[in-house]
Amino acid sequence: EKSLLVTGFGYDHGAAWAANMESFKHFTDCTRGVRRLGAAAVDLCHVALGIVDAYWEYNLSPWDVAAGVLIAQEAGALVTTLDGKPYSVFDRSMIAVTPGLQGAILDSYLAPRTRRLVEEEGVDLGRWKMPEGVILDLP
Repeated sequence: EKSLLVTGFGYDHGAAWAANMESFKHFTDCTRGVRRLGAAAVDLCHVALGIVDAYWEYNLSPWDVAAGVLIAQEAGALVTTLDGKPYSVFDRSMIAVTPGLQGAILDSYLAPRTRRLVEEEGVDLGRWKMPEGVILDLP
């Protein structure tokens, strides 16, 4: 209830955008607020600094988040895909959340919603095409 969250909305106004709008409304009602600032890397730095408690977004590109993810992770933020899987910059969805809030934000709401988006609505949130020779070493 005391958390301040940040999200972003891409240019494609499809099913993922609509689901994110629903999430925006949901969290606006049960937190101090949700902001949309406009730059994923900066939003991730705000999580790292403790200015906001979490950032999530669908349909991100590697160049949108690479530096910000590293900074957030080094500061102790938990970074996963929106369905709770280990994150790489080639994933199309992500959340960075301060420790202790994963259950309230990801596990109880965003992960189930994201799984429905993929399984029932057919939204492709698979990895972007990775350059040849790239090997991901994820847990």
